Amino acid sequence: MPTKRTPRSTKGKAGKPAKPAEPDRFTEDGRKIVRLEKTRAHQKYLLKDGSQVPGASTICKVGDDQSNLITWAWNLGNAGQDFRKVRDKAADIGTICHFLIECHFHGWVPDLSEYAPEDVVRATIAFGNFKTFWDEQELTVLEPEVQLVSEEHMFGGTIDAPSVDKQGRIVLLDWKTSSGIYLSQKLQLAAYERLWNENRKDQIVQRRAVVRIGKDRADDHSIEWMFSSAPEWEYFKARLELYYAGQRYKKAA
Repeated sequence: MPTKRTPRSTKGKAGKPAKPAEPDRFTEDGRKIVRLEKTRAHQKYLLKDGSQVPGASTICKVGDDQSNLITWAWNLGNAGQDFRKVRDKAADIGTICHFLIECHFHGWVPDLSEYAPEDVVRATIAFGNFKTFWDEQELTVLEPEVQLVSEEHMFGGTIDAPSVDKQGRIVLLDWKTSSGIYLSQKLQLAAYERLWNENRKDQIVQRRAVVRIGKDRADDHSIEWMFSSAPEWEYFKARLELYYAGQRYKKAA
C-alpha cells in the first residue's frame, strides 16, 4: 500500500528555518522571470487522503530490460567517460528543454543561470526543434505541465501539454530529447491518457503521440502517432501491479 504523507516541515536542514521564497521578478515590459532551480524538489503525487503514490515514469522502469543500459555504460567507460556524468548531463538538457517549452506557453522569461552554458545551448536547439514541430501541427495548448493523480489506479504524472487540433480533437503529446522513441515512453503516454481521461471526463483524448526532439542539430524531430494506447496501457498496468506487489513484500518482510 502507498505510504502516508508526512507533514511538510517549515524548517530546512539541521532544524534551520527554510530559505524564504524568491520574490517575483519581471522584465521592463512586464513579463515574469522564472528561475529553473537545479535543486528543486522532486514532484510528489498524493491521493485525496494524503497517501503518496508513484509517478508514471517510475512505474515504466519497473521490470525494464537494463541490458542496453549496461552496454551503454560499459562503452562509455571504455571511452574514458563516467556514465553518471553523461546521464546527468542528458537529464539536465531534457529538464531545461521542458522548462523552455513551459515558459513559451506561459509567456515567461526563463532564468537558466544555475545550469552549464553548454547544456543550455543544446536544450535551446531542442526547443527550436519543438517549435518547428508545434508550428507544423497547428495545435492549441489547453494546459501546460498538468499534474494529475488517478484515485482508481493509484499513480500520478505530469502531462506535458494537452492540446486541441484544428478539428477540435483533444491531443496528448509527450516530448522527449532522447535519441529514439522507446517502449517505456509509449507506456508512459498510455498512462497519461488514462490520467487525463479519469480527471477530464468531458475532454476525452482522441489522438496521442510521442515526440522526439533532437538536441544536436536543427530540423531534427520525429513523431510516432499511436492509433490506440490500449495495449500499452495493459502493459503499464502489469508493471503498476508489480510495483505494488514489491511494496507489499517489503512491508511484510
